[in-house]
Amino acid sequence: MLRTLMVVLLIGCMSILGACANQEDEAFEMVTKMASIVGPGGTQEDHDYYLEHGTDNFKSLWGYPTIADCAADIEECIGDSTMDPPKRDSLKIDGDSGTITITETEYSPSGDTMKMSFQTGLVKQDGVWKWDSITAGDDEIPSGVDLVPLELNEMAFLYDSANSSLKSGKFAFDIENKGVQVHEAVLLHLKKEGPLMELMESMGPDGPDPEVIGFLGVKVPVLPGAGAKMAVPELEAGRYALICFLPDTSVPGEEKPPHFALGMVSEFTVE
Repeated sequence: MLRTLMVVLLIGCMSILGACANQEDEAFEMVTKMASIVGPGGTQEDHDYYLEHGTDNFKSLWGYPTIADCAADIEECIGDSTMDPPKRDSLKIDGDSGTITITETEYSPSGDTMKMSFQTGLVKQDGVWKWDSITAGDDEIPSGVDLVPLELNEMAFLYDSANSSLKSGKFAFDIENKGVQVHEAVLLHLKKEGPLMELMESMGPDGPDPEVIGFLGVKVPVLPGAGAKMAVPELEAGRYALICFLPDTSVPGEEKPPHFALGMVSEFTVE
Protein backbone atom coordinates (compact mmCIF):
# COMPACT_ATOMS: atom_id res chain seq x y z
CA MET A 1 0.00 0.00 0.00
CA LEU A 2 2.78 2.42 0.94
CA ARG A 3 4.71 1.53 -2.19
CA THR A 4 1.62 2.17 -4.33
CA LEU A 5 1.07 5.55 -2.66
CA MET A 6 4.68 6.54 -3.31
CA VAL A 7 4.38 5.57 -6.98
CA VAL A 8 1.19 7.65 -7.32
CA LEU A 9 2.87 10.65 -5.66
CA LEU A 10 5.94 10.28 -7.88
CA ILE A 11 3.81 10.17 -11.02
CA GLY A 12 1.90 13.24 -9.79
CA CYS A 13 5.11 15.18 -9.14
CA MET A 14 6.51 14.23 -12.55
CA SER A 15 3.28 15.39 -14.20
CA ILE A 16 3.47 18.73 -12.42
CA LEU A 17 7.12 19.17 -13.40
CA GLY A 18 6.30 18.25 -16.97
CA ALA A 19 3.45 20.75 -17.08
CA CYS A 20 5.72 23.49 -15.72
CA ALA A 21 8.37 22.65 -18.30
CA ASN A 22 5.78 22.76 -21.08
CA GLN A 23 4.52 26.13 -19.82
CA GLU A 24 8.04 27.54 -19.90
CA ASP A 25 8.76 26.04 -23.32
CA GLU A 26 5.59 27.55 -24.80
CA ALA A 27 6.14 30.98 -23.23
CA PHE A 28 9.81 31.13 -24.24
CA GLU A 29 9.03 30.03 -27.80
CA MET A 30 6.45 32.82 -28.08
CA VAL A 31 8.81 35.49 -26.72
CA THR A 32 11.62 34.37 -29.03
CA LYS A 33 9.32 34.57 -32.06
CA MET A 34 7.85 37.96 -31.08
CA ALA A 35 11.34 39.41 -30.55
CA SER A 36 12.31 38.52 -34.13
CA ILE A 37 9.33 40.10 -35.92
CA VAL A 38 9.63 43.42 -37.78
CA GLY A 39 6.95 45.56 -39.39
CA PRO A 40 8.44 46.87 -42.66
CA GLY A 41 9.48 43.90 -44.79
CA GLY A 42 7.90 41.36 -42.46
CA THR A 43 5.75 38.53 -43.79
CA GLN A 44 1.98 38.39 -43.46
CA GLU A 45 2.42 35.26 -41.35
CA ASP A 46 4.70 37.12 -38.93
CA HIS A 47 2.34 40.09 -38.74
CA ASP A 48 -0.59 37.79 -37.98
CA TYR A 49 1.46 36.05 -35.28
CA TYR A 50 2.29 39.42 -33.70
CA LEU A 51 -1.39 40.39 -33.59
CA GLU A 52 -2.41 37.03 -32.13
CA HIS A 53 0.24 37.04 -29.40
CA GLY A 54 -0.19 40.52 -27.94
CA THR A 55 -3.03 41.76 -25.74
CA ASP A 56 -4.91 45.03 -26.16
CA ASN A 57 -3.08 46.22 -23.06
CA PHE A 58 0.30 45.62 -24.72
CA LYS A 59 -0.69 47.40 -27.94
CA SER A 60 -2.11 50.37 -25.99
CA LEU A 61 1.34 51.08 -24.54
CA TRP A 62 2.45 52.08 -28.06
CA GLY A 63 -0.59 54.25 -28.77
CA TYR A 64 -2.85 51.60 -30.30
CA PRO A 65 -5.95 51.14 -28.08
CA THR A 66 -6.88 47.78 -29.61
CA ILE A 67 -5.39 45.00 -31.71
CA ALA A 68 -7.59 46.19 -34.59
CA ASP A 69 -5.95 49.63 -34.42
CA CYS A 70 -2.52 47.97 -34.56
CA ALA A 71 -3.59 45.83 -37.54
CA ALA A 72 -4.66 48.95 -39.44
CA ASP A 73 -1.15 50.40 -39.09
CA ILE A 74 0.77 47.14 -38.74
CA GLU A 75 4.24 48.19 -39.94
CA GLU A 76 4.37 51.23 -37.67
CA CYS A 77 2.80 49.32 -34.78
CA ILE A 78 5.47 46.61 -34.84
CA GLY A 79 8.38 48.86 -35.80
CA ASP A 80 11.48 48.13 -37.84
CA SER A 81 13.85 46.85 -35.13
CA THR A 82 14.19 43.31 -33.85
CA MET A 83 14.92 42.48 -30.23
CA ASP A 84 18.00 40.54 -29.19
CA PRO A 85 17.45 36.78 -28.75
CA PRO A 86 16.02 36.41 -25.21
CA LYS A 87 17.78 34.49 -22.44
CA ARG A 88 15.75 31.75 -20.85
CA ASP A 89 17.27 32.18 -17.39
CA SER A 90 15.37 35.48 -16.99
CA LEU A 91 11.98 33.80 -17.64
CA LYS A 92 9.76 33.42 -14.56
CA ILE A 93 6.40 31.64 -14.82
CA ASP A 94 3.73 31.67 -12.09
CA GLY A 95 0.59 29.88 -13.23
CA ASP A 96 -0.88 31.71 -16.24
CA SER A 97 1.37 34.76 -15.95
CA GLY A 98 5.07 35.46 -16.09
CA THR A 99 7.88 37.90 -16.80
CA ILE A 100 11.04 37.87 -18.88
CA THR A 101 13.83 40.38 -19.48
CA ILE A 102 14.51 41.21 -23.12
CA THR A 103 17.05 43.58 -24.66
CA GLU A 104 17.42 45.56 -27.87
CA THR A 105 20.71 46.72 -29.35
CA GLU A 106 20.51 50.16 -30.95
CA TYR A 107 23.07 51.92 -33.13
CA SER A 108 23.40 55.71 -33.01
CA PRO A 109 24.15 57.79 -36.14
CA SER A 110 27.75 58.08 -34.89
CA GLY A 111 28.08 54.29 -34.86
CA ASP A 112 27.95 53.85 -31.08
CA THR A 113 25.94 50.92 -29.73
CA MET A 114 23.49 50.93 -26.85
CA LYS A 115 21.69 48.02 -25.23
CA MET A 116 18.21 48.80 -23.93
CA SER A 117 16.64 46.50 -21.35
CA PHE A 118 12.92 45.79 -20.96
CA GLN A 119 10.85 43.88 -18.40
CA THR A 120 8.06 42.15 -20.29
CA GLY A 121 4.88 40.80 -18.70
CA LEU A 122 3.32 37.62 -20.09
CA VAL A 123 -0.18 36.20 -19.74
CA LYS A 124 -1.84 32.99 -20.94
CA GLN A 125 -5.28 33.59 -22.46
CA ASP A 126 -7.41 30.79 -23.90
CA GLY A 127 -4.38 28.51 -23.88
CA VAL A 128 -2.13 30.97 -25.76
CA TRP A 129 0.82 32.84 -24.24
CA LYS A 130 0.84 36.57 -25.09
CA TRP A 131 2.83 39.73 -24.39
CA ASP A 132 0.73 41.80 -21.98
CA SER A 133 3.01 44.59 -20.78
CA ILE A 134 6.46 46.04 -21.25
CA THR A 135 8.39 48.60 -19.24
CA ALA A 136 11.97 49.78 -19.17
CA GLY A 137 14.26 47.46 -17.23
CA ASP A 138 17.32 48.17 -15.10
CA ASP A 139 20.74 48.63 -16.67
CA GLU A 140 23.77 47.14 -14.97
CA ILE A 141 25.28 49.92 -12.89
CA PRO A 142 28.99 49.54 -12.07
CA SER A 143 29.88 49.35 -8.39
CA GLY A 144 30.67 52.73 -6.85
CA VAL A 145 28.65 54.77 -9.36
CA ASP A 146 26.29 57.22 -7.63
CA LEU A 147 22.59 57.19 -8.53
CA VAL A 148 20.95 60.54 -9.27
CA PRO A 149 17.16 60.46 -8.61
CA LEU A 150 15.15 61.46 -11.69
CA GLU A 151 11.37 61.88 -11.45
CA LEU A 152 9.17 61.81 -14.56
CA ASN A 153 5.86 63.62 -14.41
CA GLU A 154 3.43 65.68 -16.53
CA MET A 155 5.22 67.42 -18.19
CA ALA A 156 8.61 67.70 -16.50
CA PHE A 157 11.87 66.06 -15.50
CA LEU A 158 12.49 66.67 -11.80
CA TYR A 159 16.03 66.25 -10.44
CA ASP A 160 18.77 68.21 -8.66
CA SER A 161 20.81 69.87 -11.40
CA ALA A 162 23.34 70.93 -8.75
CA ASN A 163 23.98 67.32 -7.66
CA SER A 164 27.75 66.93 -7.36
CA SER A 165 27.81 63.51 -9.06
CA LEU A 166 25.76 64.82 -11.97
CA LYS A 167 28.01 67.86 -12.30
CA SER A 168 31.06 65.58 -12.40
CA GLY A 169 29.66 63.49 -15.27
CA LYS A 170 30.14 60.25 -13.33
CA PHE A 171 26.68 58.98 -12.35
CA ALA A 172 23.65 56.92 -13.33
CA PHE A 173 19.97 57.88 -13.23
CA ASP A 174 17.50 56.25 -10.82
CA ILE A 175 14.26 56.93 -12.69
CA GLU A 176 10.73 56.87 -11.28
CA ASN A 177 7.56 57.76 -13.16
CA LYS A 178 5.22 59.54 -10.74
CA GLY A 179 2.91 60.74 -13.50
CA VAL A 180 -0.22 59.20 -14.99
CA GLN A 181 1.11 58.84 -18.55
CA VAL A 182 3.84 56.65 -20.02
CA HIS A 183 7.11 58.59 -20.30
CA GLU A 184 10.64 58.16 -21.56
CA ALA A 185 14.01 59.70 -20.71
CA VAL A 186 16.24 60.41 -23.72
CA LEU A 187 19.72 61.71 -22.89
CA LEU A 188 21.35 64.02 -25.44
CA HIS A 189 24.73 65.77 -25.68
CA LEU A 190 24.34 69.30 -27.08
CA LYS A 191 27.58 69.81 -29.01
CA LYS A 192 26.90 73.27 -30.46
CA GLU A 193 25.79 76.58 -29.01
CA GLY A 194 22.22 77.72 -29.40
CA PRO A 195 18.75 77.08 -27.97
CA LEU A 196 17.89 73.41 -27.64
CA MET A 197 14.78 73.62 -29.82
CA GLU A 198 16.81 75.17 -32.64
CA LEU A 199 19.39 72.40 -32.35
CA MET A 200 16.55 69.89 -32.50
CA GLU A 201 15.85 71.04 -36.04
CA SER A 202 18.90 68.99 -37.08
CA MET A 203 16.79 65.90 -36.39
CA GLY A 204 16.13 63.82 -39.50
CA PRO A 205 14.43 60.46 -40.11
CA ASP A 206 17.63 58.71 -38.98
CA GLY A 207 18.02 60.82 -35.85
CA PRO A 208 20.03 63.95 -35.01
CA ASP A 209 23.10 65.22 -36.85
CA PRO A 210 25.90 63.68 -34.71
CA GLU A 211 27.93 66.87 -35.16
CA VAL A 212 25.16 68.84 -33.47
CA ILE A 213 23.51 66.43 -31.02
CA GLY A 214 24.93 63.25 -29.55
CA PHE A 215 22.47 60.50 -28.62
CA LEU A 216 23.66 58.93 -25.33
CA GLY A 217 20.84 56.71 -24.13
CA VAL A 218 17.13 56.19 -23.54
CA LYS A 219 14.77 54.54 -21.08
CA VAL A 220 11.41 53.74 -22.68
CA PRO A 221 8.65 53.03 -21.88
CA VAL A 222 8.56 53.93 -18.18
CA LEU A 223 5.03 53.10 -17.06
CA PRO A 224 3.17 55.10 -14.38
CA GLY A 225 4.36 53.94 -10.98
CA ALA A 226 7.34 52.09 -12.46
CA GLY A 227 11.04 52.89 -12.32
CA ALA A 228 14.34 51.89 -13.90
CA LYS A 229 18.03 52.45 -13.43
CA MET A 230 19.73 54.02 -16.45
CA ALA A 231 23.46 53.65 -17.03
CA VAL A 232 25.14 56.82 -18.30
CA PRO A 233 28.53 56.88 -20.03
CA GLU A 234 31.08 59.10 -18.31
CA LEU A 235 30.24 62.58 -19.58
CA GLU A 236 32.76 65.21 -20.62
CA ALA A 237 32.26 68.85 -19.72
CA GLY A 238 29.45 70.45 -21.68
CA ARG A 239 25.67 70.81 -22.13
CA TYR A 240 23.28 67.92 -21.92
CA ALA A 241 19.53 67.53 -22.22
CA LEU A 242 16.76 65.19 -21.17
CA ILE A 243 13.75 64.98 -23.46
CA CYS A 244 10.55 62.96 -23.89
CA PHE A 245 9.20 62.41 -27.41
CA LEU A 246 6.13 60.34 -26.47
CA PRO A 247 2.67 61.70 -27.41
CA ASP A 248 0.30 63.32 -24.93
CA THR A 249 -2.39 60.67 -24.54
CA SER A 250 -4.70 63.07 -22.70
CA VAL A 251 -5.40 64.90 -25.97
CA PRO A 252 -8.28 63.42 -28.03
CA GLY A 253 -7.88 62.66 -31.71
CA GLU A 254 -5.04 61.28 -33.79
CA GLU A 255 -2.76 64.34 -33.74
CA LYS A 256 -1.26 64.26 -30.24
CA PRO A 257 1.53 66.72 -29.36
CA PRO A 258 4.80 65.24 -28.09
CA HIS A 259 5.61 65.70 -24.42
CA PHE A 260 8.66 67.89 -25.17
CA ALA A 261 6.41 70.41 -26.94
CA LEU A 262 4.51 70.72 -23.66
CA GLY A 263 7.62 71.39 -21.60
CA MET A 264 9.06 67.93 -20.90
CA VAL A 265 12.63 68.89 -21.69
CA SER A 266 15.46 69.88 -19.39
CA GLU A 267 19.10 70.92 -19.69
CA PHE A 268 22.00 70.39 -17.29
CA THR A 269 25.71 71.15 -17.39
CA VAL A 270 28.68 68.93 -16.64
CA GLU A 271 31.73 70.82 -15.43
